[in-house]
Order: sequence, then structure tokens, then C-alpha cells
Amino acid sequence: MRKVILFLFIILNLIAIITSLAQPLTVSNFSLRVMFVALSFVLSIFFSLIRTSRFDTILSMISVIIAFIHIAIIAQSTYEYLY
Repeated sequence: MRKVILFLFIILNLIAIITSLAQPLTVSNFSLRVMFVALSFVLSIFFSLIRTSRFDTILSMISVIIAFIHIAIIAQSTYEYLY
């Protein structure tokens, strides 16, 4: 079950990153993106701390890295939108 959740986080974060780069920031999607990336970031860190298997740890680290990239893209697009 943990592998499925991590795969979903990775895929959905990649889709969100692609749409963030393709379209400008909108207020309607902003809160949804922030909540999703926060949830995926926190749960991925939690799953990496559990350390059940090596594959789960690698998946959780990949998910954390992608979520961090998504956070950086959200912060950069918010900065461009506000200033």
C-alpha cells in the first residue's frame, strides 16, 4: 500500500509540476497545489522514517525530492505573480 501511495505522489507531483510550468499561477489552483504538495512532502518524509525496505526508502526519497522541486516552483511562480 505504501508503494502505491508513493507512486501516486510521484506521478501527481510530476503532473502538477508540468502544469505549473505550462500555465501561469491562478488563485483557484494555488491553494489546492499548496495543500497537495504539503501533504505529499510530509507523508513522504514520514514514510522515509519508517524504513521498511530499501525500495520503499528510495521511493520516499524520490518523492521528497520531487515535492521539494514542486515547492520551489510554487514559490517562484508566487513571487513572479506578486511582484
